[in-house]
Amino acid sequence: MQIGQIGGIRIVFNPFFLILLVLLGLAGYLPHGLILFGIVFLHELAHTLVASAYGVQFSAIELFPFGGVASSEGFYDPDPFAEAVIALAGPLTNGVLCILAMAVAPYEVIPAQWYDYFMRANCVIGLFNLLPAFPLDGGRVLRAYLALKLGYRRATERAAFMGRVLAVALGSVGAAGVYYGFASVSLPVLAFFIYLSAGREQRMAGYVFVRYLTRKKQELDAAGVMPAEQLVAYGDVPVKDIVRHFVPKRYHVVLMINAAGAVEGVASEMEVVSSFFEQGIDTPLEAVVGQPGDFD
Repeated sequence: MQIGQIGGIRIVFNPFFLILLVLLGLAGYLPHGLILFGIVFLHELAHTLVASAYGVQFSAIELFPFGGVASSEGFYDPDPFAEAVIALAGPLTNGVLCILAMAVAPYEVIPAQWYDYFMRANCVIGLFNLLPAFPLDGGRVLRAYLALKLGYRRATERAAFMGRVLAVALGSVGAAGVYYGFASVSLPVLAFFIYLSAGREQRMAGYVFVRYLTRKKQELDAAGVMPAEQLVAYGDVPVKDIVRHFVPKRYHVVLMINAAGAVEGVASEMEVVSSFFEQGIDTPLEAVVGQPGDFD
């Protein structure tokens, strides 16, 4: 449900958030819901403002009870460093809000009856989002870190797996909590949301990775010079398995070896990427390589 726009960015309530607001209203806690909405909104707005500084433009912000998801019309594939900074902007905003609240506490800018809730909500949302699992902000920081070591695709798979592990753990604790009366039903619902979102991120990773490959030459052209990374593979290995090991900010040279370990040919990154798109993802490396010393 869209509730408005700010600077061309659509603000959307997820049904879970709407249900939460309705339940809080029926229980007489609507002010708590409005405070929660404001905190989550500022959390997500911080993401979009920092993202715009890196040239990443979002078209919509969908708000959930414990955070939100910013989406763009195209694929969201920033530089790993930029992704980490953008992700950390949300929890950092929650920390800043807590500091500001403490600073103005003597002046009762925030009514005393709402002050404790405001502080707790910021702490919970900020710290919870730092957990290293998709779709939380900590999961995006983890993906950015792993992308420099494992490549974008495998890093996304790892972060999404962590998200599903977290969801199963939360769901199990939540189910036990509901049964024994020490937790509300919101915890299993949150676990369900995290599980679905982690799966969505993993499914989107393939599409985003393809876009990333199309931009590799632009990355080299923009940098002018890049560190090189060598990979070694047998001739029957398909290019789809090779590009999975490509990492940002590196130019890759692939050495084709035989069973004895001797180098039989060399393929540059551009040759492998071109083959990936033009000849097909199952093209074997031996159909791509030139002789040692032949580079684009």
